[in-house]
Amino acid sequence: MKQWTMLALALVAGAAQADEAAVRAAVQRLLPNAVIESVQPAAMPDVFEVVANGEVLYVGADGRHLLQGRLYDARQRSDLTASTENGLRRAALAKVGEDKRIRFAAADEKHRITIFTDVDCGYCRKLHKEMSAINAAGITVDYLMFPRAGQPSASYDKAGYVWCAVDRQDALTASMSAGELPADQRKACAHPITETMQLGQKLARLGTPTIIASDGSVLGGYLDPMQLAQRLMAIPAATTRP
Repeated sequence: MKQWTMLALALVAGAAQADEAAVRAAVQRLLPNAVIESVQPAAMPDVFEVVANGEVLYVGADGRHLLQGRLYDARQRSDLTASTENGLRRAALAKVGEDKRIRFAAADEKHRITIFTDVDCGYCRKLHKEMSAINAAGITVDYLMFPRAGQPSASYDKAGYVWCAVDRQDALTASMSAGELPADQRKACAHPITETMQLGQKLARLGTPTIIASDGSVLGGYLDPMQLAQRLMAIPAATTRP
């Protein structure tokens, strides 16, 4: 009996490997330049979930059909694709060290969010003006600089000046208020702006600001402090701990 069990398991494993090979081949045929990050069985039978170039795809086990779209659990009324996407963002942000963030900490922290911001973005400035109310609601903000104009640009240089300032919080607030730092405060130094900008191009599909909760979910662009707190309270507490 044990031998038959081992043989059955070996056959199942072999079939799974064959299916995954067919799936990978199908993606490469349709998207020759795609970097396949993961392949795993989807919740739907005979379908694989593929992450390629940061995008979630679904491919039939025979490698014939590929679908780019949302997969839902009709019984649970849940977006399974969103769950995968949240995990990808959460993992990507977990790799961003404290030395690449500008933090505005709440005295009594209940939630922590990441915001991709641009000093030349109107709604980013509007959001930043409400930082006191955001922190008072128990929300700590980690800013990642995302100058949408790219490099080279005035926005990129401003982000660099903010990062190189002695007090980055004050410099960011001053730049958000005045549009740029005074000439006597502009300094050059090594900074992570290129790195966080590239991450923003991947994760901040809404542009700036893009607000991401600790569970990896995108809360939106601009939200006032009350809206932000309400959105965070709707997320299960176990998934929002920093």
